[in-house]
Amino acid sequence: MGVSAQTKDTLSFDNAHENLLEKDYETSMSQFLQLSERYQKEGNQLMLARTYKLIGVILKKNKNYTKAKYYYLKMLKLNNIGVEKTHAYYNLASVNYKQNHLDSSVYYYQGILKDTSFIKYKKSIAQTHKNLSGIYIVQKENTLALKHLNIAKKYFETNSKPIDLINLYNNIASIYYIEEDYNNAILDYQKAYQLFDANTPLNYQYAISENLSKCNFYIGNFKEAAKHDSISNKLQDSLYALEYNAKITEIEAIHNEDKARAEEALNTEQQREAKQRTQYAFAGTGLIALIIILIGSTLYRNSKLKAKTLSLTLVEQELNQQKTLRVLEERNQSKLLNATLDGREKERKDIAQTLHDSVSALLSSANMHLQVAKKKSTTPINELEKSQRIIDEASAKVRDLSHKLISAVLLKFGLEHAVYDMCEKYSNSSLEFELESEDKIPRFEQNFEIKLHNIIQECINNIIKHSKATEASVFLLYTNNTLNVVIKDNGVGFDVSKISPSSGIGLSQIKARIENLGGEFAIDSAPNSGTEISIITPVVNS
Repeated sequence: MGVSAQTKDTLSFDNAHENLLEKDYETSMSQFLQLSERYQKEGNQLMLARTYKLIGVILKKNKNYTKAKYYYLKMLKLNNIGVEKTHAYYNLASVNYKQNHLDSSVYYYQGILKDTSFIKYKKSIAQTHKNLSGIYIVQKENTLALKHLNIAKKYFETNSKPIDLINLYNNIASIYYIEEDYNNAILDYQKAYQLFDANTPLNYQYAISENLSKCNFYIGNFKEAAKHDSISNKLQDSLYALEYNAKITEIEAIHNEDKARAEEALNTEQQREAKQRTQYAFAGTGLIALIIILIGSTLYRNSKLKAKTLSLTLVEQELNQQKTLRVLEERNQSKLLNATLDGREKERKDIAQTLHDSVSALLSSANMHLQVAKKKSTTPINELEKSQRIIDEASAKVRDLSHKLISAVLLKFGLEHAVYDMCEKYSNSSLEFELESEDKIPRFEQNFEIKLHNIIQECINNIIKHSKATEASVFLLYTNNTLNVVIKDNGVGFDVSKISPSSGIGLSQIKARIENLGGEFAIDSAPNSGTEISIITPVVNS
């Protein structure tokens, strides 16, 4: 059966490629499959390889990785396809990485490096070394990762944009940092830092400045550490401001969209009701005529019944509208609450850090100066003794206030240690708290840890205030990038159905905080049966 002229015009590689670029995957896939049959019959190996590659692209976009690998492997079996063979290796490595088949991914990247015909493609070779380093970092093979990054660096230092170099230097420095080789880490972090310009993303600037501060602190270079700490704090404030403004804009946009939809629904409903009233008015006129002509009493009772039904329908519709508006209002209130609490946590963290890092340091410095003055003085001076006592008292108050604002144990050692410290601190002869955890809980992103710490602390405060319990426990389990928290007590319990949505920063608000993190929150309690709170949330890694 012949192919029509119109089919021949549309069945071309360029046309299929254009459909792919326009994301018409179904049409382009059909065209490429037909083209692959044509090129196979013609023996056109190069065009067949390009067709297989783009079929693989479509399958990758639809996450059909196994079928995509099938076509990339078919590419490798073809001859005289030039650089397309490199693309086959790259795509096979990429697909295996997405499937977490890391050893297979390494195998295909190594295939590019072993094939001498690819040596002239220097950029591809450099990118291959960089990609291999990423896999070795995941496998915690830091020595191999560093080896490949240093090879890639020779190319990138002469042929890349600043942002690519910043990323490369940061990766190298991060490996040195993990290995606690802080001097070498500083050298590469500093190279990245010197490339900052107006186009460098703020999160890159913040992370590298913060790591420079930490590395200098660990080697005792406190002046440089303080300098970069100050820079990172300003960058963090800028990032927070951007994030906060974005959240407010998003909340306002959603609120306006929901409000517009509600108003549109209300207007539509009002128009429908007006139309119905007009229709009923005409029907009523007809009914009156029929009542006069025919049986008045019977039709009158029927009209009364219809009016009652209409009234009930309108009442039901009004209740549904009120319910919809109430759901929208509660959703917006939850988002505004989360934004407010995020701002409060950031503010408490900033104040605590200022008290601990600046005010406390100034008081310690003043105390040291007084100590030196005392040693130099030949006779005791009461005012110096009194000043030192006042400074010691002020230091203690600053330290206590800093710890109340945000847990120092949390910032230094992480969530598990902070919860253990909380349990120890709140336990007494009447109520004992116990921490249980499966294996060692790792460190997470700091703001995530602060949020979880505050939620657990609020639950513990509720136990102390309301439960009348004698025993309570906090259970932590980290698995599959998910944190499970279970908080139990043997107290008086309560009726879960009577939780008030407006009960301050209570259980309903805690639930809103957990849902904002993408997690789940459940309460199991009944009068005289104790309480169990379950939290399951995806973690944010540091």
